[in-house]
Amino acid sequence: MSGDTSYNEFVPLAMAAAVAYVRVVGPEERARPTAGLLDVVASALSVWVPIFGSRVPAAPRLRLADEEVARGRFCDGATRLCFRDGRPPVGNLAILHGDLDAGIRRLKRAGLRFSEAMVEPSPRRVPRILPRLPG
Repeated sequence: MSGDTSYNEFVPLAMAAAVAYVRVVGPEERARPTAGLLDVVASALSVWVPIFGSRVPAAPRLRLADEEVARGRFCDGATRLCFRDGRPPVGNLAILHGDLDAGIRRLKRAGLRFSEAMVEPSPRRVPRILPRLPG
């Protein structure tokens, strides 16, 4: 690493997810990357690469604990890590530039294609209770 500082520079997680998607999914299978799809790709990347973020927008990024990442879900196009327990979301998400290629290699080896990923929340269905018909 002879003086190459880009190895330790941050890449916004949304950008890393978009790059990973383009490099992993062939052009014939590739769909337009929606915010939900970027969330799914970011989640897959987070299995193999450390995620950095901050709770306060102006604060420096810190490495997030793997347990914290596992308890949250990426939202808004991989720009925030949200929690169901009411904790404030973590923003300013990123990975290290040097981890991007390794993460993409692992996604390829795992055979992830993202074509069957559920990327948008399914609509909630309201159960219908029909009155009994006479007879």
